[in-house]
Amino acid sequence: MVFNAFPARALRDARLGDTAMAVMECDAMDIDATRATRAEASRGKARATAQGAGHSNSSSCTAASARESLTATATDAMDAATTTTSSSKYRASQTLEEHVNKKINAAKRRTRSELSVSGGDWCKRGYAYDGEATDVRHLKHLSAIERVSVKDITREEFVERFEKTRTPCVITDAMDGWACYDESSPRYWSVDNLTRRFRDVKFKIGSDDDGYAVRLKMKHIQRYLNDPVHTRDDSPMYAFDGNVFDREATKELLDDFSIPDWFKEDLFQYVGHKRRPPYRWIVFGPPRSGSSVHIDPLATSAWNALISGRKRWALYPPGTMDKPTIKPRGIGLDGESITWFNVMYPRTVTEEWKSKGLPPPIDVIQHPGEIMFVPDGWWHAVLNLDHTMAVTQNFSTTARFDAVWRITHRARPKMSLKWLAKLRVVRPDLAAVADAQPRRSELSAGEKTSSTSSSSEGSSDTE
Repeated sequence: MVFNAFPARALRDARLGDTAMAVMECDAMDIDATRATRAEASRGKARATAQGAGHSNSSSCTAASARESLTATATDAMDAATTTTSSSKYRASQTLEEHVNKKINAAKRRTRSELSVSGGDWCKRGYAYDGEATDVRHLKHLSAIERVSVKDITREEFVERFEKTRTPCVITDAMDGWACYDESSPRYWSVDNLTRRFRDVKFKIGSDDDGYAVRLKMKHIQRYLNDPVHTRDDSPMYAFDGNVFDREATKELLDDFSIPDWFKEDLFQYVGHKRRPPYRWIVFGPPRSGSSVHIDPLATSAWNALISGRKRWALYPPGTMDKPTIKPRGIGLDGESITWFNVMYPRTVTEEWKSKGLPPPIDVIQHPGEIMFVPDGWWHAVLNLDHTMAVTQNFSTTARFDAVWRITHRARPKMSLKWLAKLRVVRPDLAAVADAQPRRSELSAGEKTSSTSSSSEGSSDTE
């Protein structure tokens, strides 16, 4: 029974919570130490006053007392400044835990305003106890994906077999030497290590109703991911941040991995860093978080390197279905990955689905150290089965430039013109391909022009 798994899960949550609680205890100790220092400073002033009034100490004691008084005064001034900074974070009537939960709940309200936090809407479906979507033992199409090692085939062979044919695959042995994947390295990407390195830095964990980023400090994300109450969320919040590689406080993360040789060509680099669409993200979250079904934008392909945990993928070939078929309205879908896997995925493995000429999914379980390659045009959905950490990037290459240009020219006309001007200088062969394409053609008739990688319109937080 599913409910029998709860005690084990509670123990796991308790273990995972140790570090987060330790962090909170450190914060609490800082506050207690500040209060204690202030009290001690006050007592020191009182003693110094009494000693000055009595004039009964020797001259050496008087000198020592003077030094002590000066030290106490300096300490008091420093601690007063520290106390002012600490007290500005939250009201004196709040405990640290209440303060952190207030931050987390505010983020929840902004990312999903339709759900009531106090009313229990975040866990009303009970997905934390219903393991249907996270139980992968029933999957029938796992053998459809090919796993290839970078040690066995060349870059040229990869292009011919997978890029040009738009065939997804799982790549192995490509993450050797990455510090973010080396558990013995202080730069290993775990939630605890990221908290140690970027404790007070904010990471994006969603978007609000107007499309603005919702961010939480890393120390608060750590608490959220390990809290036994918040881990019951049906569809937990998911850190999905691309700005970390540009911000001064976190751009060192770029040094923790290297672009796999097979994916180093990226034609969008010629658009210019500030002009190009979002393309690279650090992504991490708990079980049941993920990305609902979508196609990546501008005919780009993607690679997703998994550092820890397991991801479940469902992929559907290009040109075999439209959005109303794979993501229909009126069946209770809410844009969340776990809901799509629970409600829609089962329909895609039925005889009725097959009788309509629709293809079954390609099921994939991705493990740490593996890189998922998703070619352009494929519908795909991703569900985290465990606490996962990954880095992912969208890219365009020579092999699929014709499709990328067709869509980009229609969806981003101003950007595409600047891109073409640069290609005339660095890749005149591709510029010629662009010039030869009509603005509209039979090939572009069924292609989408969305310039975001959104599974729910307006967001780019998808894998």
